[in-house]
Amino acid sequence: MGKQLISLKQLAQLSEPSDWFREYAATRQRAKRGKYITYQKINGEGFIEITDPAIPATIQYKLTQNNSSEMNLPTVQSTKIKPDSENELSPKQLEIALARVDLIKAYLEFAHQSENSTVEAKKRFVDAYKHAFPELYSKLGETSFKTIERWKKIYKENNNDYRSLAPSYKTNRPSSVTPAESSVLIQLFLNPNKPLISETVRQAMDIFIAKRFNNIKSVHTYRRYLEDWKKEHYADYVFFREGEKALDDKVLPFLERDYSLIEVGDIIVADGHVLNFEVINPFTGKPKRMTMVGFFDMKSSMPLGWEITPTEDTQAIAVAFRRSILRLGKYPKICYLDNGRAFSAKFFHGTDLRSAGITGLFERTGTKVITAIPYHAQSKTIERFFRSFAELERLVPTYTGTSIEMKPPRTNRGEKLHNKLYDKFMHGTSIDIYTAHKAIAWWFDKYAERPQQDGHLKGIAPIEIFNLGKGPGVDPKELTYLMLQLEVKTIYRNGIRMFNTSYWNEALFGKEWDDVIVRFDLLEKDSLFVYDKHGEFICEAKRIDKVHPAAGILGTEEEVKQLHDQLARKQSLKNSIVGDAKRLLSNDIYPTAKKQFSEINLIQIAGEEIPEVQETEIKSKSKPRKKDLLDSWDNANIDPKQNRAAEA
Repeated sequence: MGKQLISLKQLAQLSEPSDWFREYAATRQRAKRGKYITYQKINGEGFIEITDPAIPATIQYKLTQNNSSEMNLPTVQSTKIKPDSENELSPKQLEIALARVDLIKAYLEFAHQSENSTVEAKKRFVDAYKHAFPELYSKLGETSFKTIERWKKIYKENNNDYRSLAPSYKTNRPSSVTPAESSVLIQLFLNPNKPLISETVRQAMDIFIAKRFNNIKSVHTYRRYLEDWKKEHYADYVFFREGEKALDDKVLPFLERDYSLIEVGDIIVADGHVLNFEVINPFTGKPKRMTMVGFFDMKSSMPLGWEITPTEDTQAIAVAFRRSILRLGKYPKICYLDNGRAFSAKFFHGTDLRSAGITGLFERTGTKVITAIPYHAQSKTIERFFRSFAELERLVPTYTGTSIEMKPPRTNRGEKLHNKLYDKFMHGTSIDIYTAHKAIAWWFDKYAERPQQDGHLKGIAPIEIFNLGKGPGVDPKELTYLMLQLEVKTIYRNGIRMFNTSYWNEALFGKEWDDVIVRFDLLEKDSLFVYDKHGEFICEAKRIDKVHPAAGILGTEEEVKQLHDQLARKQSLKNSIVGDAKRLLSNDIYPTAKKQFSEINLIQIAGEEIPEVQETEIKSKSKPRKKDLLDSWDNANIDPKQNRAAEA
């Protein structure tokens, strides 16, 4: 006849009907400690025989007097298992089953060597096995002699098949949570505000009580149900609680690029990054977190050009693109542009990048533009580079943190000491934009020489691949339309005043200019490109350095040469103007004036006429004297009376 079993849950309900949840937990603990020698698991649920001596007599009486079929008590004939493929164990089950077999053998050997097999001897083995068999203890943990006896019995009944000792986990067992309860739990759990599981369960149980649901389960039951549901419906969980971007980043499969199919310069990637350190805004003089627009070669992972800008606009993108071409040494074939903040915030006003006019700047160089999918980080390889760029940001004294958790103490409220130390270190100043450019250039060079830890360049430095595919070079003058532009309202005597110095070209001399447009590069400040207000090119103005106040005595040889060059330039300009004035005076102004004065008989001009100025005299490098301009006027015989009459 088969053995009648009762589940631990049913036993708890018979023992304490009013508080069976608490009794069930205590019953499971007693079974775990080995109190029930007939304890076994069937489909993941614990059962014991109704004749187990650990069951109280009053409960055994109820079980024997009542019909087992009315109590839905299962009947089993044997615990033997079939050695087929369906009973193959998982690695964890196999490990535990074999460990139990080893423990049983050690247990039997110890009992055989003992003078008697009393309970005291069995307890001594259990106490000693923790130190005698540490590997078995690490796998099985605490146990009791009753549990070992039960394992021994099961092992023998199954003809010493180790699989009978494997733990039975719950598999494909229907949940006790009803569909109505499940609907409430899932609706609360998928709230975009991301409530915790504990909060979801409390809210759900309040609803169950308010709606008078029958047979409300325990908190642990609902928690396990939600945890299992999350595993089975992870895509839905991420989408509803975290959004489409998280679904794209965490769940959906991604495409793997074959970088061997492209060469250096075939594809460059662009993106914007808000710097995590403060830089002085050159337009306001106040520190702020500026935006860096950077370009990155996809094949070699080499950082190319960049620009630091206080405002996000097309001009910053164009400047960074120009520097990228100069460093690449050739025109790229494809430019992969971000469609996010740095490329759409101020200038594009949130519109599609392809309709904002920026693509024309790239296509003028023969570069095709591809726009990245919005909020799709996998398509922009440069974002991984910006995570590495945080290394430099943490080295800058004005670092503000890459996240709220990474903020330095001085940025937190009440950190007076850290603020004093920071002010003492910085002396009330901040990092200027030129220092920021130098720091970024230094770190980019370090990054280029560093072998990559993973990815398609694992073990190879970006500079190695980049140098193999770098172009021969591009004339910078072909890219002036990609430089920064600034309106200058005045051209002074010394030319255009910018960056605390002057820029000069002879084409700027001798005219009264309207507004002009100046194109320049903050990293290449040796010259400016000047255009009129209609966009026509005027000249390339070169930087004029300041001279030593006493170069002839205290200056170096180079400073003396610089002084002579600037004096020679000034004399050459003066000679050209004075020579033109002499020709105009002798050939036009003086003859016309003489004729007019003769006709009206106001004065008589006597003496020799001013001789014509020879070309050789104009080109003379000697400094012209003031009397040379009007030497003939000094010899003119002018009657003072006639002169006073003319004035009257």
